Amino acid sequence: MSNQITDFRCRSCGAGDTAMILSLGSTPLANALLTSDQLQEPEERFPLDLVFCRSCSLVQITEDVPPEKLFREYFYLSSFSETMLKSAEEIATRLTGSRGLGPDSRVVEVASNDGYLLQYYKAQGIAVLGIEPATNIAEIARSQRGIDTMSEFFSLELAETLASDGIRADVIHANNVLAHVPDLNGVIEGFAHLLTDGGLAVIEVPYLRDMIEGCEFDTIYHEHLCYFSLSALDALFSRHGLRIVDV
Repeated sequence: MSNQITDFRCRSCGAGDTAMILSLGSTPLANALLTSDQLQEPEERFPLDLVFCRSCSLVQITEDVPPEKLFREYFYLSSFSETMLKSAEEIATRLTGSRGLGPDSRVVEVASNDGYLLQYYKAQGIAVLGIEPATNIAEIARSQRGIDTMSEFFSLELAETLASDGIRADVIHANNVLAHVPDLNGVIEGFAHLLTDGGLAVIEVPYLRDMIEGCEFDTIYHEHLCYFSLSALDALFSRHGLRIVDV
């Protein structure tokens, strides 16, 4: 019996040549926990199948749960983690120096959460813009940290609108967001469109090799559409004229 997957095309390269790695059946959404009043109600379930693209090597699940269902109301705040805050301050300080950022620069973060990272650029007098689809968390960033934040999903269309308004980014951050994106090519093309000449996109994603070597099957869930190797990322970025310069 062939493990070839039919009627599914790779989110990155569009090829139809994908192979099944693991099927976890049909499961509820991981973060949609029921209240006591909802326990007797039907619970939505979605297929959870992990596949490998033989063309560009991207590992991904086959189901797209609507982002509005997953991310419009979100309950994780990045600033809950002291380790996350320390890392954010360190990278903001390091990039401000190495990239020569100043009052005429701008840093944009996609899926900026509660402003946990951009606050450290703002403290150094650098213009910042957060793009955060969860309306409740975007409001926290604006009201508690004074971070200019748009309650939108990032896309090529949004990047084109910002660029036409004269907003370009010397640095774009996208921490633990690329795995959640259905339209990979639209988002990466948006990065290319929004960056200034010589600008830098800094992207953090879980590493596929660690997942396989650690047998981390519990990190496979509907919010994580893609599971990245460097080979898959290189193919994706190269398609849009971007080059990986450091890992």
